[in-house]
Formats: sequence, structure tokens, C-alpha cells
Amino acid sequence: MGGRGDNEGSKEEGKTLKDVKDKPLTKTLRQDLSSFESLYDKQTTWHLCRQIVEGLAHIHSQGIIHRDLTPNNIFFDARNDVKIGDFGLAKFLKLEQVNQEQNFPAEVTGVSMDGTGQVGTPFYTAPEIEQGWPQINEKVDMYSLGVVFFELWHPFTTAMERHIVLSELKQKGTLPPAWVTEFPEQASLVERLMSPSPSDRPTAVEILRHELPPRMEDEWLNDILRTIQTSEDTYVYDHVLSTIFDEERMIMKAKKQHTERKVTQGESSFPQYTILSSELRDNIVEISKEVFCLHGAKRLEIAPIRLFDGCHPYDRKKTVKLLTSSGNMLELCHELRSPFVSWVITNQKVNFKRYEISWVHRKSIGHSTPNRFLQGDFDIISGAPTLATSEVLKPNNLVIGTIVIEIASRFFHPDTFDIRLNHAQILEAIWSWVGIDEELRQNIAELLSLMSSSCPQSTSRKSIWGFIRRQLMQDHGLTEAVVDKLHAVDLRFCGPADQALARLRGAISSEMTHKALEELSDLLSYLRVWRIEKHISLDVLMPPGESYYRGLFFQKLMTLMVTFFCISLYKVNPPGAVGVSLALEKILHHPSVEIKPSRSELTFSVLVCSRGGGGMLEERMELVAELWQANLKAEFVPLSDPSLTLQYEYAYEHDFKCLIIITSDSWQTGCVKLVAREAQDEGDQIVNYIRCQCNTTIAKNDRDEFSLLKEEIEKLKALFGSIFVARLGQNSLHILLVVKRKRLLLQVVRSF
Repeated sequence: MGGRGDNEGSKEEGKTLKDVKDKPLTKTLRQDLSSFESLYDKQTTWHLCRQIVEGLAHIHSQGIIHRDLTPNNIFFDARNDVKIGDFGLAKFLKLEQVNQEQNFPAEVTGVSMDGTGQVGTPFYTAPEIEQGWPQINEKVDMYSLGVVFFELWHPFTTAMERHIVLSELKQKGTLPPAWVTEFPEQASLVERLMSPSPSDRPTAVEILRHELPPRMEDEWLNDILRTIQTSEDTYVYDHVLSTIFDEERMIMKAKKQHTERKVTQGESSFPQYTILSSELRDNIVEISKEVFCLHGAKRLEIAPIRLFDGCHPYDRKKTVKLLTSSGNMLELCHELRSPFVSWVITNQKVNFKRYEISWVHRKSIGHSTPNRFLQGDFDIISGAPTLATSEVLKPNNLVIGTIVIEIASRFFHPDTFDIRLNHAQILEAIWSWVGIDEELRQNIAELLSLMSSSCPQSTSRKSIWGFIRRQLMQDHGLTEAVVDKLHAVDLRFCGPADQALARLRGAISSEMTHKALEELSDLLSYLRVWRIEKHISLDVLMPPGESYYRGLFFQKLMTLMVTFFCISLYKVNPPGAVGVSLALEKILHHPSVEIKPSRSELTFSVLVCSRGGGGMLEERMELVAELWQANLKAEFVPLSDPSLTLQYEYAYEHDFKCLIIITSDSWQTGCVKLVAREAQDEGDQIVNYIRCQCNTTIAKNDRDEFSLLKEEIEKLKALFGSIFVARLGQNSLHILLVVKRKRLLLQVVRSF
């Protein structure tokens, strides 16, 4: 890999590993420095520094971390141009690692000797490698560059002098005072490159832009950029575009990049599509679709590419952007929710359930095509503007939660996954209680997210805390007392949900946290109604993944996002909204995934309603859960005490052909009744027959009555259409009749 000389820029651009392999290398930088005679002039030294930094910028852009950058591994070719070689310890970023923010495991897989008998070269090894950090990035090479840069500007007269000075620099970060006085600009750069905190070190690209003396080519380029940005005349811009999209140039560049990928990564780095993986992906899509439809969602397709508009709330730096030959900027779909929210606002929707299973795109490393990942979204827009948002969202939060759990249980054994909960208001209270300034919270949350792969109180979580502790103190400047308090939070308030909630109530009390704790408590009680009790823990240090998340973290709460998008466009107040995004690609690549066969899809939906009894929310939820278990599409109006009229209107708007209405009396008596509600234009004969044959009371354990009813049901099935009978639970019987006639709506009154 090589840089460019001031006069050879156009000829030497983009040197690759193949260039190093095919052209003879005459010597190393170490040979020059070890002669203790080579003293480069200022211009030559800056020239060498630029070439080394350009080489680093190139390999980092390809997703490569060298990890052993020393003068021994910096070569000169026959024209005295710099080449970076010896990639024995290098880490190559695979395509599937792209979404991990270019972090690598820090394990060492090779040996590089420099007379010390140690792995790597101690003077040049970054502290995070020596300390065994679980993840590293390209900043380890920037630390090594700092030492090389210092040696270029501070020649030594003897090997002993080199050892003493570099030891002081490595152990104490101390530079020779006389040298600092003579070279203040260079000393400042060395100090920043060798900072103990990786985030404080500049990148290779940043050094090229801001730290090195400008070249003549840089001035020309800046003039062109200024013209493009300020001039109304598009001549220069159009000429630049035509050059970029020159077909002959693009073909030559593509061939060169293809050769480079073969050398640096090998064909094995590309995804291998097999029949097995394609079938597995199809199964994942079908099962996810089945679960989404079971909960009453309709697919709303999202365009995979759209014009860049700058209106969405996520980090624009992460999106994949494409430039057309006409100069328009396009954007590949980064997430599936923002376009849906825009559609909701445009169409003034206040009640809607949708799902989408599609690809989201992420930036690739180097010159590879953008990476895509399969994702599933389920969203609920619900609630009239006059209703309190919390009243509308609370039941829907549970719907979202059960979807997550149901899909997980279709792919993994229930004992192999856990459910972790948190609340934004509790996290904010923790920040304040510990004493972390608001401007530091986002960066600290990103660091704490490294614990997200480990369960609270687990051994792996405890082992990673040592690394996080060092980072909090070195990188973020937190005091030992604050870090100890944060660790105490992890030990006391992260764990089994019931125990952690009890501790939180006694330790952190305020009006804000009281409401959040009550919401979490309600959530746990509702999860028990739906028989979801195992492996539930509270993780108060688990941060949300996006800035528009608010409330309970096991789902995405979209109300804030709806508000973000042009709230003035709503003719009424925005409705409540909840949603969840599922990384289906991770299921596909998980080693222990077990695909359970898809169950046959039923074509009718059931609305579970209530009459009296204070709304009977938990009873409706319990019955809906049983219907889902029987693979029936079922919903309930997400209000604590909806009127029967409102529930009928909901059924009409959402095209429900079957209602189950429960009352407090029938819930307690232990009987089942089936009656018809409406049969216009179908004649009274059908209704009378159903009333005659099915107005039957069945005791819980009366097997004879059950057998007799089954016979009557078979007669009905032969005459009128589809009838579903399910024995659900030990002591419950549900009978749903679906008559394929227009405007016939059957009402099923149910109790145990």
C-alpha cells in the first residue's frame, strides 16, 4: 500500500497489496533510521509522513487494521515511494461485521518479533491491545503512527538513546522538552496520536485534511469545490459529474477494484448463497408474516430507494447514498419506519396496523456494494385524539411484546432467550442519580451497550465491566466515585424484574420515576396474563438505540417520531403509536436457530369484545392470547373500558366477520353460548337454524354434551360453510362459526 509523491500523484494513486507483491522493495524505514546517519530535510520528512498516512487511509477504507505498524513494516520501492507491508497481524473486516461500527475482537493471531520475544512491537502497540480490550478499531494503527511520526522528526544517535526516549514516551507520554520547543506543531500531533483514549486520536483521513502541509493539488481541488458550492453556473458541477460517470473510466476502476478484493480479502469474504440458506430465509419470512397477520396487520410496502430529502430523524451519516448521472442524490432504505410515518401523516390515519418485511441497507467497507439485511417491522397506530395516549398505548405495548416473544419462540427454544426491559425515564433518573452530565450521556450509553449481549448478573457481564471501567475513567473523564456508583447500579438494579423493581422503588423515588415504575409493573402483570413469565429481567443501563425511542425499550414507541414529522400536517392531534423492528437477518445467521413448521393460515379474523364489567381488559387479553395460540387472527380494542358501540364501529372499520363478546356474568358462570347478531339479506332461515341448533349451554366437564354439540357442528359445517372448534386449555371450549355469506356477522358469547 503506498502514498503519493508531490509530483507523482496521478501515477501512483491507489497502490494495492498486489503492487507491493509485484514490485521489488529495496529497503525498510527501519534500515534508514537504524543507520543513525539519515537525517531527512523538512520537505522530505513531510513527504514521507504524507505517504505513510495515505497508505493507512487506504487500508482503513478497505476495512483492514494493520495492528503492527512499525518502521520494519514500512518499505521503499525502487522509486523510493513508501509501501506498507507485512499484514501478518492484520484484521480484515468481513461483510457480516459491517454493522458493528468497524470494531474488531482484539485477540492476536500472529507473531511479530522485534528482538523482544513478545507479540507485536511494544513501543508501537496501542494500550487497548495490551490491556486486552474486547473490541478495537483502526485507532490502534494511529497510535503506532504517532511513534513512527516521532522517530521521523527526532533522529537518534545511538540505540541506547532510542530505547530510553521511546520508553519515556511509551510509559509516561513524555516528549523531550527541547524537541517540543523546536517542533511544537509536530509535538502536538504526536501527543494526540498517542492519546490513551482511542476516541481522542485523529483518523488518517483527518490528518490528511487538516494536519499536513497542503499540496498544489489540494488548492486546485478546493477551488473547484468552492465553485460547485457557491456558483449558480452549473458548468463545473456538470463537468465533474460527466467525469465521474465516464463509462470507460468506471470500467477500468471496477476491474482494478475486483483484482484488489481478490488479493486483500479473497473470494471467501463474499456471501455464499446456497439453496439451504435461501430456503431458510423463505421460512423466516413466511413465519414472521404469519405472526404479523395473526395480530391483524396488513402489509404496507416501503420503497427500497427514494430521493434524499433530509427530513428523517436518524443519523444521515449512516445511510447509503447514491448519486445519479443527473446529479440527484438517492438514498437506500436505512430503516422501514420513517416512510410509514410519512404515509400515516399524509393519509391522516388514526387506527391502523401494518407490517413490512424487507431489506435495510448499510454502508460497506471499501469499494464493496452496500450491505443489506433482512428486517421485519410491525407498527400500530391507535387511538382517537381525545383519548389519553397512555391509555391507548398500554395494551398495544403488550401486543408488541408478545409478537417479539412469539417470533422468538418460533425460531429458538424458550429457555435459550431472555427478555430485558427498561424505561427511558428510569434511565434518565439513573443518569442524574449517578451524577453524569447530560452532554456525556449519549457516549457513555454507547459504551454501556457493550454489555447488551450479556444478561444482568452473568459472568460474562461482570468480566466486561473491567474494560468499561477503564474506558469511563480514561476516555470520558469520570471520577472513580461516579464509576463505582454506576457499577453499583448494575449490581443492584439489573436482574430479575420483580426483585429489581422492588429495589428501585426504595432507592429512586420521584414523580417521574413513579410513573415509569408503575408502567413496568403493569407490563409484568400483563405478561403474566399472557403466560410470559420466564427469563424476564430489568436492565436499567440498557440504552435505546435511536433518539426517537421513548418509554419501554422492548418496543419502539413511535409517538415522538410522529411528532417529529410535521405535526402541523395533522388536522387533529397525532394518535398514539407503537412499533417493533426485528433483525431477521440475525435469526438467519444464528447457529442455534430451529425453524418450526409454518401453520396453515386461516382466512377470518376475530374481535374480542366486552360488555360491562369495567371493560375486562385482562380477560380480553387472556382470550386473545388463547386464540393466537390456536393460530386464529384475533384482536381487541386497545382501551381499558371501551363502549360496545365503539367496539362495533371498530369491527365495521376493520372488516371483522366474527365477534366474541364476554360479560362479567357469563365469565363467572362457566358456560358457552353461541348466537347470531345480524343476518340481513340472508333470510331468517339461517339465523333460526343456528339459534335452534347452537343455543346450547355446556358444562365445563360434561363430555356427553361436548360430543352432542360436535355432531350438531358437523351438520352446520355441511350446510353453511366453515366452522372452527378449538379445545383450548384444560377447562375451556371455544366455538367459532364462519358462514361465507355477505353481511352475516356472528357473535360468540364465551365463558369458562
